[in-house]
Amino acid sequence: MMRLRSVVPYLLLTVVLGAPCLAQGRTIDEGAFIITRKGAPTQTESFKISRMDSDRIQATGQINSGDERVSSSLVVDTLGTPISYLFLVKTRGATTQTILAATGGHRLSLSSSDNRSNESMKEFPLVPGKTLLLDDLLAHQLYFVALGQRTGEIHMIQPRTGRREIGTLTGKGLEPIEIGGRSVTATHYSLVSGSTAREFWVDASGRVLVVAIPSEGFRATREELPR
Repeated sequence: MMRLRSVVPYLLLTVVLGAPCLAQGRTIDEGAFIITRKGAPTQTESFKISRMDSDRIQATGQINSGDERVSSSLVVDTLGTPISYLFLVKTRGATTQTILAATGGHRLSLSSSDNRSNESMKEFPLVPGKTLLLDDLLAHQLYFVALGQRTGEIHMIQPRTGRREIGTLTGKGLEPIEIGGRSVTATHYSLVSGSTAREFWVDASGRVLVVAIPSEGFRATREELPR
């Protein structure tokens, strides 16, 4: 089995810097969320989601909090099925956590390492259109959950915990919400797995406006409406 440190250089080039087939694209959504979490300072998550020339979709995100910087890059197919993923945590400029994922056939390999030389690798089965990679730290990734207005069973791979969960996605209809002092109508979705409910609201184009995880005291709200 290929060791984590041997695949890092390749994925850093293809995922972060962009392989030639992913170099150009059309922006689907771009903006920032203001994030509040019980017992933690307010954070800002900036992100960009683009449809690439290869018809894949790439989502990048970044959170800065004090000396720590979190960055991610997720590439999926048109159904939201993950193809590759890179997640980095840097503290005072030094990398303290790295998570890599890459798809091969009908399986996704997930590798993680930290600055204490701890490494792990897991594999997960992929069901096209049903398996999604979702990190609750990053609100923008919920865009792929509502992609195509799907509902029903969702298989979620949690990259930081290395766990696979099965959740149920339910559409709850149109509701009024407030973004940047303006009242708008959005579609409410609920994604429930175990005792965790992820409530989120999207506009008519599927762009995420608000995310709430009540059990974690988590709420992410767009700074302003999408343009």
